Amino acid sequence: MYTPISDDGIIDPRLSLALIGQEALMHTFIKWGLAAALTMFGGPATVFADSMRCGSYLVNTGDSQSRVLHICGEPQRAWQDGFIEETVRRNDDDDDPWALPQTQTYPLPPGGHETEVRQVKPVYRWEYHLGRGRFLKTLLFQGDMLVRIINGPRQ
Repeated sequence: MYTPISDDGIIDPRLSLALIGQEALMHTFIKWGLAAALTMFGGPATVFADSMRCGSYLVNTGDSQSRVLHICGEPQRAWQDGFIEETVRRNDDDDDPWALPQTQTYPLPPGGHETEVRQVKPVYRWEYHLGRGRFLKTLLFQGDMLVRIINGPRQ
């Protein structure tokens, strides 16, 4: 008769792989069940997306305003929605003063200095009405970079 645990107390590796597979399958069912329940019983009114289709092309978070404008054309509505302020720390010994900082180890080496650089970026919102029966898309830019695509109500 097959027993999954030997006399030494060692678990048969085939059993542990089967258990891992069952746990992964159960995790998938829970995740999809939760998504279905949120959809059926009114999840959040605003949904975020990572990409938006314009014709046969996609624009993604991280794209520039010029790329989005080239692919999707002029938005139906665009406005500046304030500013965002970021404080970036950098080591004074770096060659490129505008490069984003790498992970610093503390304390700094002897003679090492760190500088905080304040960056103020404008925030823009662009709206695209993609047609009847499709979601209103609001694109959120920080500076020149697309950071969020928001699905609004169906048109």
